[in-house]
Amino acid sequence: MIYDAKIIGVETHSDNVLYKMRIINSQTLEYREIRVRYGFLSELHSQLQDLNQDYQLPQFPKKEFLYSIFRENAFIKQSEQMIAEYLSQLIKAPPPICKPLLEFLREGVDAVRQKELSREISSKSELLKLIKPEKVLKKSCFGKTTLCSLQGKKVILHKFYVLRHQSEQFFGHYFDTHLYFTDFTFICKVIHIFFLHQKLNFMDSMFGSTKQPRSCKSQHFAHFFSSQYKQDVVKLHSIEVYEGQNLEEIIKEKRIKKTPFTNIELGNLIQKLLDALVFLHNNQCYGNRVTATSIIINQDNLKLTGIQEPNERYKDKYLIDGLAFRTEQEYDTIYFPPEKLNQTQYNSKMADTWQFGVCIVKAALLCTNRELEGIHQPNIVHDLISEIKSQYGDEIANILMLSLKNSIQQRASIKDLHSLASQSSVIPFQKLFLNQNQDPPITFIRLNSLNNEEQQRLTDQLSKSTMLSIKINLYDQEVDNKEFDKLMQLLGDFAIIRDIEIILNKTRKANVSSILSSLASIKSLINLNLDLKGLEIDQNDIIYGISILKQMTMMQRFTLDCSSMDFINFLRAELDEKTKMIFYHESQLI
Repeated sequence: MIYDAKIIGVETHSDNVLYKMRIINSQTLEYREIRVRYGFLSELHSQLQDLNQDYQLPQFPKKEFLYSIFRENAFIKQSEQMIAEYLSQLIKAPPPICKPLLEFLREGVDAVRQKELSREISSKSELLKLIKPEKVLKKSCFGKTTLCSLQGKKVILHKFYVLRHQSEQFFGHYFDTHLYFTDFTFICKVIHIFFLHQKLNFMDSMFGSTKQPRSCKSQHFAHFFSSQYKQDVVKLHSIEVYEGQNLEEIIKEKRIKKTPFTNIELGNLIQKLLDALVFLHNNQCYGNRVTATSIIINQDNLKLTGIQEPNERYKDKYLIDGLAFRTEQEYDTIYFPPEKLNQTQYNSKMADTWQFGVCIVKAALLCTNRELEGIHQPNIVHDLISEIKSQYGDEIANILMLSLKNSIQQRASIKDLHSLASQSSVIPFQKLFLNQNQDPPITFIRLNSLNNEEQQRLTDQLSKSTMLSIKINLYDQEVDNKEFDKLMQLLGDFAIIRDIEIILNKTRKANVSSILSSLASIKSLINLNLDLKGLEIDQNDIIYGISILKQMTMMQRFTLDCSSMDFINFLRAELDEKTKMIFYHESQLI
């Protein structure tokens, strides 16, 4: 099972006790935090038991039993510990039929977030009691965006026009996408999603008729849809936190002032935009409209807005069919990769790569959409990148060259561009992409020992793929430190390692200083997950370990589970704050 889950706290809301859970994907090392009801976990246990009647599941802590042996004020703490133990056992030994468990770990929703997002706002008067409109930011035939205030804070009110017969489907997809996200480091938070409903007459109310979304005037789509749809358009709304200026506004300001981005500013923009796109891809969110207007920048922070908006299909068709002629959107087709315009081989992952490249070219040259009208022609791309190369150097030019390839087979993926931009292995990546037609895949490898057979299997794999994500599980084994060092040297010399998880729990003869020293061989490491529970870590190990980890400058996330609070405390104090650190002491989150 690629997921792990831990209870990290308890919250009380009215009469409900909610267990705060961290769900970790061991392949991507991304994690989500959600709050779930006791009743939901109990129902999940019953469902698994019904599907696996001949399998002995871990004992689920019954509320009645807990109440009988603990006072009410002690119930919450004891139930937290017992449910945490139950989940640990269930995930370590899942039942044969575990689809409900996998669905929960992959798509489980936060109970508080669900209530917030689904708040019903039925009428315009009710909406205006909640928010105060200040300024219309954008208006088109597909909707309107308005800056508003909500309880003293700035928010954006989005109004989307959608066809009635598609409104339920589009609402569901948009709602589920934003319900899934609980981390808003890289995306703007949508607070509410709703329809304004038509009033029900007396008879409809008596018979329990469903409220229907309010229709809107036909002229909104008059130039786009055939007459049969003109009267069948409804409005879908969302309220989103306002996070700052978009990149398009910043480009316009810099163009007027004639102050281009510096190398450092453009490099930071590239890195942060790729961070955000990798976050979306790691969470299986593809096919987003990434434009200069959807990139929000506030000082050192960058976030994406417009995630999976419900009217994107209409906008796409409008542009591809040439109906935007002489409108503000006429040149928005620059963001469409060639295969979308040609309606061949469309790949939403690779479309994000193209859109990334266009946004960075706009920023680098401070140009308008109209000035990039010919960007789908290879000779125009070559000229643009040559200009950028003379101003910003080879590395940024190479990143853009790999993102704006007309052929999907030659275009780099977002994750590979992220590694390149992190400067983890610039020269090997240039060779890889410039001399081959096929992008190198990221291969996931699991090693369960250090014997010759496993090392030979790894060596064979290295001949096929140089981009790896590795899990090494040596639980309760005797470790040969020299063999471990040899393995790390092999990986460091012949592979680009993005992620590595190493489980040394209860191993024998493992030397912590030697293990950490071996990791220094892997220069490209971005995510490191170490399980050192049960290993003795002395003062020398701590000092040496910190010096090694400080050398791993490309590392963005570090997860450690160990038995030494001294080691954890020193790491917290010494490591760069830019590295996202997660610490467990004997599997208990610190």
